[in-house]
Amino acid sequence: MAGSENTLQQRRLQKSLELLERFRAIDDTFMRQVFKDNEELTEYVLRVITNIRDLVVVRQETQRDLKRLASSRSLSLDVWATDPSGTQYDLEVQRGDDASPQRLRYHSAVMDVEALKPRQTFSELHDQWVIFVMENDPEPGPTGIRHYVRADPLTGKELGDGTHLLYVDGGYRGDDELGSLMADFCQSDPDLIQNELLRKRVQYLKRDPEGVREMCKISEEIYNEGRMDGLKEGREEGREDGLLQSVRLLVQNVGWSAKEALDKLGVPESEQKRYLSML
Repeated sequence: MAGSENTLQQRRLQKSLELLERFRAIDDTFMRQVFKDNEELTEYVLRVITNIRDLVVVRQETQRDLKRLASSRSLSLDVWATDPSGTQYDLEVQRGDDASPQRLRYHSAVMDVEALKPRQTFSELHDQWVIFVMENDPEPGPTGIRHYVRADPLTGKELGDGTHLLYVDGGYRGDDELGSLMADFCQSDPDLIQNELLRKRVQYLKRDPEGVREMCKISEEIYNEGRMDGLKEGREEGREDGLLQSVRLLVQNVGWSAKEALDKLGVPESEQKRYLSML
């Protein structure tokens, strides 16, 4: 009995290590750990993306849960930061296709609801930057960044409400600081990361025993969450729908391909083609 338990633990550890090797900074789960308690790295990345070269981070949080109104959708920010003036920065990584303008709008709105205390005036709202780093921007620009502000569509005059909405193309490889940073964001091998701050943090999480233990625990939680959510969905809507849901969760949260997810979930090769066509 003890031998079978040890074998199961070894298999789980191996799966966690395999996941860890695949993780990149552009994968949201790993990204949160990379930036956790690392104001220096957050400050550098925000300086490059916003081009505010003297930007100073005085406070940051990862997975910041924002308050919400009754019956409204909640929001958890990947990396939230603020500078001495009170300007808020929301840094998100987005590998899927759900990066619509409405999503940026919602992030902006919920951040504003959180920002004002009772009896404060609306003029006391500070500036905000909502930044989505996308693995591949469907509308990439020549500089790697699409920067939007609210403006009059006829005259082009900016409203001046302090809102900045940015899409950053993770596939951008220009010969500049942003191009180098995006290449680092998409690099799974820490030894090949060029930026020293990012390289040291990723090396810690992937090479240092303490960092590896931390990430293996998180990797196993992600795997189990995806698998259990799929099984729960299967009980409610049938095995087929549940399995598809499990595959989607593993693709989105872990970074596997759909084929890899089906293999890990034990789907026979003879059935995989049908599931892949449904996905």
